Order: sequence, then C-alpha cells, then structure tokens
Amino acid sequence: MGTTIADEIILHAALDVIAEKGYAGATTRAIAARAEINEVTLFRRFGSKKKLLLMAVAHKAEQFETGGMVYTGDLTADLVRVVTFYQGLMREHGRFIFMLASELPRQLDLKDVVQIPLRLLHRITLLLARYQQEGRLVEEPPIQAFLALLGPLMLSGVVSQIDETGGVELSPEEVVQRYLQGHGREPVN
Repeated sequence: MGTTIADEIILHAALDVIAEKGYAGATTRAIAARAEINEVTLFRRFGSKKKLLLMAVAHKAEQFETGGMVYTGDLTADLVRVVTFYQGLMREHGRFIFMLASELPRQLDLKDVVQIPLRLLHRITLLLARYQQEGRLVEEPPIQAFLALLGPLMLSGVVSQIDETGGVELSPEEVVQRYLQGHGREPVN
C-alpha cells in the first residue's frame, strides 16, 4: 500500500472517529486503531491530533476546489457541481460537520480547522458573485445567494442526522433548477 493511499485512509479514519467521539474524546490511539496503523506511525506522519484534523479537512477542501470550484461559464453545470460535492460531503461526513459546529465554542483548537471551510464558502460566494456580475443571477449579497443554494441541503443534512430513516436525498439538478427559478435571470427549462 502506497503512502498516499495510507494517508487518505488515516485522514478518513480521523474524521470518522472525531465525528463519533467528538474532538476532545477522540484519541490518536483510537484514530490509529481505526486506520489499522500504529500510533507511532500516526504521530510520525501528522505530529498531533490537531494537525491530523487540519490535514483531513484540507484534503476534503482540496478535492472540492479542484472538482467543484471551477468557473466554466455554464451556470447550471457549475452550480450542480457545487451542490453535488456539498451533498456528497454531507452524506459522507455530516456527523463530523455537526460535531465541529457544536464543539467549536468549547474547543479553541477547532478555530483553525473552521478557517478551511470558510475559505471554501468564500470561493463559492465569489463564483456566485461572478454570475451576478454577468447578469445571470439576481443581485443579492453573495452569502445570501450561497445560503439559498445550499440551504435545502443543509436542512436535509440536519434531518438525516436526527431521522432514523436517513432523511431525504435531494437531486442536485432539481435543487439547482429550483434555485434558478428564484435567483436566475435566464429562462429555466
């Protein structure tokens, strides 16, 4: 197994263990056990739990930036990519995201971690603002546009965390079409 693959397994294990036990309750020993590696190997590669968490979140952000944050000029396709990635992130790591939000006020170490998703939020608002400047989306504060686009998925993620049946899976294309009906300046099919 190559180092890159092993690192990805470790990063995924860290997100899972932290989601289950919370940041304070997740130990490097538990993370190493989940990744099926020695705790010494974990420390050698990542140094600390905080650095491991920062790398795990940065890894997910990098995947999004390379796959979902590209302006192509195709408004619908660009928005579907953003929604699809966000939906996958919520499906795979929703428990971690909710843990992060709930523990943030008590865990000062997490403030650095939150800066990574905030940069992504900023990049998405820049994408929306560009389409607004082109006259293809209605003018509104870009953060409001962001919330209008991803709000249904955020709420669906909350429901899936509390509903034993898993909540509702929304179609990214349908989410974007409904968003464009209220926020687009072009005819929607």
